[in-house]
Amino acid sequence: MTTTPDTAPAATISAPGHASVASAGPGVATVRRVLERLGVHTALGRDVALAVVWALVTLAFLTTLVAAGEFYGANRSIPAAQVVVVVVLALVQQVPLVMRRIRPVTALLAVAVVQAGLLAVLPTGLALWTAAPVVTAYTVATLRPTRVVVGAVLAAVGIEAVGAAVGASAIVKDQLGATPGLGELGAVVEALALVASAVLINGVSAAVGSWVALRRAHDRDARARAAESVEHQATLTRAAVAAERTRMARELHDVAAHHLTGLVVQAGAAERLVDGDPERAKESLRSVRAQGRETLDALRSIVGILRETGDGPSGTVPVPGLADVSDLVDQARASGAVVESQLDGTLPSLAPLADVTAYRTVQEALVNARRHAPGAAVELRLRATADSFVIVVENDLPVRRDASADGGFGLVGMRERADLIGGRLDTGATPEGRWRVRLELPVETDASATGLAGGGPE
Repeated sequence: MTTTPDTAPAATISAPGHASVASAGPGVATVRRVLERLGVHTALGRDVALAVVWALVTLAFLTTLVAAGEFYGANRSIPAAQVVVVVVLALVQQVPLVMRRIRPVTALLAVAVVQAGLLAVLPTGLALWTAAPVVTAYTVATLRPTRVVVGAVLAAVGIEAVGAAVGASAIVKDQLGATPGLGELGAVVEALALVASAVLINGVSAAVGSWVALRRAHDRDARARAAESVEHQATLTRAAVAAERTRMARELHDVAAHHLTGLVVQAGAAERLVDGDPERAKESLRSVRAQGRETLDALRSIVGILRETGDGPSGTVPVPGLADVSDLVDQARASGAVVESQLDGTLPSLAPLADVTAYRTVQEALVNARRHAPGAAVELRLRATADSFVIVVENDLPVRRDASADGGFGLVGMRERADLIGGRLDTGATPEGRWRVRLELPVETDASATGLAGGGPE
């Protein structure tokens, strides 16, 4: 008859300390919280508690066996000394659990020595295995490399095989006053059965521990790869934002150069008109002041952004603006896209940086529509009010997203531009199943009524 306690709780309780509470499971997390409320905060403290718990379970288990009359094996009566020795050894076997994480191999071998003693004194026909061999073999496999695990398990099985051989020879049992056993053949069969059980218990426990260690290593690698991916994406985003800021700084440089050139020309004209036509000179100076204030406002909006070399050979490519949106529409139509444009109101006179932002937003939205939803009709709506100017670009979402298409950083650049000039950019899918890009810009009080070429409903 082979009697062993349920070893499932051993694997459950041994998990804390090897992994985080989140990865160990809700049951282990609950046990750890209970121990922390009782003042047990360290791994050594938890192992001491584990050893105490298994000692109590072992004592209750042996008491039950004795009370039920199942402790006597092939002999229906055994001396009291033999019972005491078995109980003491079974309880002592739980002590090495205290150092199962500090010295796992030592703990396994110590448990194997005590198990060998148990096998040497157990009544004939009885096999008793406590939770200690299971827990220590499992722990060694979770904490040590495979080569060490195999060597430790083989050493433990060898030690226990010696105990089984001593038990089969009845040398120690005779000293305790036990009655003769099953004879030579029966002793050999009993010894082989005990060795087989030792191989099975240690081997299966170590195999489970190795699988758990492999799973934990895989989880750690997956989390590390995910963290690297997030960091890589963040690095790309920061690089894209920096590049976009540099392009905006370059555009601002061109805007400032244009306005400052005009200021110089107007100041020279005013100088020539001071004596001959004072009124026209005053008007020219007022224009100089207004244009200078506008230029300063644009410069203050992105102070600190450095300028890189221009896109063209000379770096003097004209800065596009809202008046050039009609050219973007014509280019999109020429490429085969269906673009419907609509203007509600009159195009306002925006600040230079806001003017560039409006142009770039429409440009990026049209490019994204052609890239991600080829063949879908695009609607461009421009609405001007007394204090704001709204640009809305909508297109149907693609039926199937192309996984090979690059995500890009167009939205990052558009949002960066809108933030710099105090505008608001909203992007995303609508309840009707369309993709929408909406930009709202502040408008100065004085606006000029310049129309969008071909801007009526198409």
